[in-house]
Amino acid sequence: MAPIATPGVLLEQGEIAYGDVAADYSRFYGTNVTYNQRSGFYFGSPMFVAAGLVGDALSNNSARNRAQAMAQAQWRDFSSCRAILTDRRMLLHVAAENRWVTVRHHEIISFLPVLEQWALFTDYQQWEPMRLAGPTVPWLTAATISVLNRGRSEYQQLPPLPLPD
Repeated sequence: MAPIATPGVLLEQGEIAYGDVAADYSRFYGTNVTYNQRSGFYFGSPMFVAAGLVGDALSNNSARNRAQAMAQAQWRDFSSCRAILTDRRMLLHVAAENRWVTVRHHEIISFLPVLEQWALFTDYQQWEPMRLAGPTVPWLTAATISVLNRGRSEYQQLPPLPLPD
């Protein structure tokens, strides 16, 4: 891979950029969700009071169930992004948040390409799992593997994998 220029992006001293592509971005995490409980004061006939209390209970149960579903770990923060691959990290400009995210290669603990979906799933030591997807992601996956393996003699000593029949 040949180094490329990254207009408008300041790299670290000695850092080399190899790719600058567009992709779809999302993160996988749970969150805390609050909800309001309804509690009315009912005065009148026993039937009216009972109906009010049952209505409150049903409303509160529905709100609690909605909050629990929203809090579950799931893919969130869907956005387009600009992904810049360097020899040290991947820089992502997340369009929906108008912010830069930096993920360093040495923090990767899981790397799962799903090429038939044009997607790359990665997990990190200090951060939530990330998904990049789109037509540029197969190239980005191969380039990232190349960058990760560059200069690692333990990978260069492995025998070639047999091809399936």
